[in-house]
Amino acid sequence: MARGAGKITKKKDPNAPKRALSAYFIWLKENRARITKPGMKVGEVTKLAAKEWNSLSDKSEWEKKAEDDKKRYQREITAYRQTDE
Repeated sequence: MARGAGKITKKKDPNAPKRALSAYFIWLKENRARITKPGMKVGEVTKLAAKEWNSLSDKSEWEKKAEDDKKRYQREITAYRQTDE
């Protein structure tokens, strides 16, 4: 039986720019401390956060931040690819 016959993955460049965050992840980053209680498991926090996110009526604040982050990523990846060539 051969070992290591799995999928070959490309090494990630540590200098590559971070991917853009979605509106949900930006919201979660800002609200995780408020949602998390001592002793809660990660899955419980995620379920509670998802329920709260889905009940929000106005997500435009975080959608705007996500759009700005997407533009930032596009700028950075363009500059990164130009230096890579």
